[in-house]
Amino acid sequence: MPTSTNTMTEQSVIGANSKPVVSVVIVADHDTTRHEGLEDLRSCLQALARQKVDQPVEFLLVETDERARKLPAEVIAELPDLRVLAVPHDGSYERKNAAAKAAKGEIIAILDVDCTPVSGWLQSLVDTLRLHPQHVAVSGRTMYEGKTAIERSLAVLTRGFLDPGRVAPTRFISNNNSGIRRTTLERFPLPEKEGPYAAQLQSAAIQRDGGRFIFQPAMTVIHEFEGWSMERDIRCHIGWATIRIRQVDPQLRFSWLLRLGQASIPLFYIGRLIESWGTCFRVGRYYGLRLADFPIALGLAFWIHAVEIKGMLMAFRNQQLEETNYR
Repeated sequence: MPTSTNTMTEQSVIGANSKPVVSVVIVADHDTTRHEGLEDLRSCLQALARQKVDQPVEFLLVETDERARKLPAEVIAELPDLRVLAVPHDGSYERKNAAAKAAKGEIIAILDVDCTPVSGWLQSLVDTLRLHPQHVAVSGRTMYEGKTAIERSLAVLTRGFLDPGRVAPTRFISNNNSGIRRTTLERFPLPEKEGPYAAQLQSAAIQRDGGRFIFQPAMTVIHEFEGWSMERDIRCHIGWATIRIRQVDPQLRFSWLLRLGQASIPLFYIGRLIESWGTCFRVGRYYGLRLADFPIALGLAFWIHAVEIKGMLMAFRNQQLEETNYR
């Protein structure tokens, strides 16, 4: 298995006999064009190598056995002391759970490889859980680069739902940019076999157990934007998960609508549309949304939630989404 023997700066390396306070788990969940050439992985590792943190930390990249064998040594070397964990399962939640079991830290940070963390990301994660011991998990802000009005609009529509706009409680744990206490993750792993957008099952179970979550905007990552094809893929999966997670857990909000069968889809559509509009006005400015962008964002909300209908129908028919770049 490829590994690196380089040493990190004294601020971020774990010593030979020291136990890490935080373990950063890095996972590729979406096979994009940039991931095929490993550009996204290289960018993510480079950004992590620049992080400064006042606590011992370890970094784990988790991949399937086959993919781990093919990782170039020069890419792994971008993040000195990176540990590559090879597992037999390809599902992103399965790999994240496997990495969490192998990790040594008291805090497990989850980061997808198509997300580039800004300076101070890791220190903000550690500080937030240190200063708020009553919370079991912290989530950060996920943005697109925002070069166009459409990109800025899709960023807030797709990524802003859990964002209160400041350091404050939130109802969800981000599945691509978060930190969670080990004791909580051991009791409530990510839900496997239910697709890449079923993390609400985990969040709901933790909340029913008394766990609380907090949002930290300083934990910002820049998510790769692959255009319309990526958004269609995301939205089909979100639509599928909207129905599937309520089939699995009838205690989730609005699960009673499933009694209507497929007739509930228009109600879910309207509810999600209203929620997205509210998100735009609540936090749009933090995602770079300009005044002239708001009509575009509000209009795009009609489209993205219409695309979700296909996934909802497939969930009601007990069908899986086969045409996807998600792993």
